[in-house]
Amino acid sequence: MPFFTARNEERKATTRRTGGFRARFGRRDPDRVAGGYKAALSNPNTTRAGRKRAKRELKAMGRGDEARVPLMTRIKRTFGIRSGARREKKPRRPRTTLRKRAD
Repeated sequence: MPFFTARNEERKATTRRTGGFRARFGRRDPDRVAGGYKAALSNPNTTRAGRKRAKRELKAMGRGDEARVPLMTRIKRTFGIRSGARREKKPRRPRTTLRKRAD
């Protein structure tokens, strides 16, 4: 073996031995995948095409009953209501330098 050769020239096999990340840590959890699709249905930032695809994927997974969007979510989406600040913010007090108080 020459000292300054590339290591890949010495390899016999051309394919990787491990299957990569998925082979080591398992497959996708179907419940988490379905949860992501359900979240896309109620997310106001999801496009109409994205919601359509999420519904189609849920039905293909056999979870068609979970592809229903709650009525309140549909009403909020229609009127553009989003969760905002619950109360008004108080104006911040100006910063003062640290001084000893005269007690």
